[in-house]
Amino acid sequence: MIFNLLNLILCGAMGYSTFLLFGANHAQFSLFAILIFVLTETLVMYFFIATGKSMKTILSEQGHLNAEKLWDKVKHIKNIVFPHIMFTIFIIGGLYIFYFGYIKSNTSNTPLAYSWLQGPLYLLGLFHHIWSLKIKNDSFKIQIEIISEMSTNLKS
Repeated sequence: MIFNLLNLILCGAMGYSTFLLFGANHAQFSLFAILIFVLTETLVMYFFIATGKSMKTILSEQGHLNAEKLWDKVKHIKNIVFPHIMFTIFIIGGLYIFYFGYIKSNTSNTPLAYSWLQGPLYLLGLFHHIWSLKIKNDSFKIQIEIISEMSTNLKS
């Protein structure tokens, strides 16, 4: 997740200036960054889905004392994390599609009507990703607490 943040910062810097990174220009590096970004964010979602499913199975089969309360916590975590992850993917992915699909495809020398959106969309995506890092980190901690509580309170 921190690697994604560094990629986003580098993409923004490359977009506002014209330096190359490892021989890649802004478009080439952005393609790499968006692929890594979507992959890692999807893995985070998969982690919460897979662990939630395993926890539900354990809670129902093992007969945990506080099964309903713990399952509500798991659902609450998912309700917090998933919208933020999806919004970040939507903003960053949309920025990539918008910038390289619309702005860079315009070959005329006329000013573009929507090019003023690039900066605010980038900043919104960057700041929301930073915010979602905190949310994901807190959610990981809560998930680990739930797992710890599950392991100590199983019915014999």
